[in-house]
Amino acid sequence: MAHILVGYELGGGHGHVHRLMPIVRALEARGHRVTFFLRNIQENAVLLAREHRAILPVPDLVARIPGAPNPAPLADYADIMCASGFFRRQTLHAGLLAWRTLLTQAKADLVVADHSPILLLACFGRIPVVQVADGFTMPPAQGARFPIFRKTRTKPLVQPGHVLRVMQDVQKAHGLPVPKTVTEPFRTAGRMVCTLPELDPYGALRQDPVVGPVEGLQQPMPLPKAPHFFAYVSLEHKKTRAFLQGLKASGLSGEVFSRGMTDDIAKEIARPGLTVHREPQPMAELLERSTVILHHGGNGTCCAALSAGRPQILLPTHMEARLSADTLVAQGVGHLLGAKETSETGLPPVLDAVAGDAEMAARAVTLSQAIAARGPLKSVETIVETCLAILDGRRAAH
Repeated sequence: MAHILVGYELGGGHGHVHRLMPIVRALEARGHRVTFFLRNIQENAVLLAREHRAILPVPDLVARIPGAPNPAPLADYADIMCASGFFRRQTLHAGLLAWRTLLTQAKADLVVADHSPILLLACFGRIPVVQVADGFTMPPAQGARFPIFRKTRTKPLVQPGHVLRVMQDVQKAHGLPVPKTVTEPFRTAGRMVCTLPELDPYGALRQDPVVGPVEGLQQPMPLPKAPHFFAYVSLEHKKTRAFLQGLKASGLSGEVFSRGMTDDIAKEIARPGLTVHREPQPMAELLERSTVILHHGGNGTCCAALSAGRPQILLPTHMEARLSADTLVAQGVGHLLGAKETSETGLPPVLDAVAGDAEMAARAVTLSQAIAARGPLKSVETIVETCLAILDGRRAAH
């Protein structure tokens, strides 16, 4: 029996937990001991309380890049790393101290990591890692630099040479293996992209296997006869309050689940025909009774709506979601909300237009059928078999 750490270092919401828990259960079913690690325990308290399993809180080193505007125009994954502990030697040194302590105490045989750059550096040359992530959070690493993801920029905010020097200096100070490039610690024993090819922002450069979302996909669903929406948002986003007022002002039947919902806000937006959920609901049931999905552009929700054949209205909160929204708009199955379309007066006409757009609905159905025609995904099985092969190889080497 091996001890395997599974989790993520960066990211908010419930998406990472939903992606990783099927892998956790599958590894446990094979007889292995698993410890789950994550940064945002409070945000996922309801989901974690249902699990009754070992949870490891990890260092939170997310911070602004000194001198950069807010929000910073991050352009590649190294920029994201700089906003998460890699810009200053002292910060990265502290992060590595924390991770080395946790890894020593855990005595892990294998790590399954989603969006965990400091952990990957701590494991580099020492502990095998299998990366599972959506396309954005696992960029191609075959070159000496990470590719640019922001179309409006040609250069990263922070030069890769600075990031590499910080990494090398800190590794030397800890007596750990020193990478030759920024990308080298990310060339792990396993790298599997857990999304649909239609949503991979690095599709043209991708050499890693795209195994599909771990949460699975929906089957194409017939559209309900009457328009009905489902909105999945977070009150942490500054535009959400106005967005919720727009849902209230709409005359359409619908449902909403918002992370951070309070009794006062629920009462504030209450109206006939609008159901306010206080806990996450089964996505398949929501998709089946909805004709349009409104959300922040999370990968899991995008994949679920795409595979079910539902048009999407998107209110992105970060660059990853914006890239997904741009992809959906380009394929004619999504609408990206503009600055004036999230208000009490701006949202209702957009919602009416998308809900009544027969051509967009037809494109969404056609795309869902194409996704289904590829056959059933075996994402979890592929990931677990990769983990077991690495563990077997490690035992054989010893």
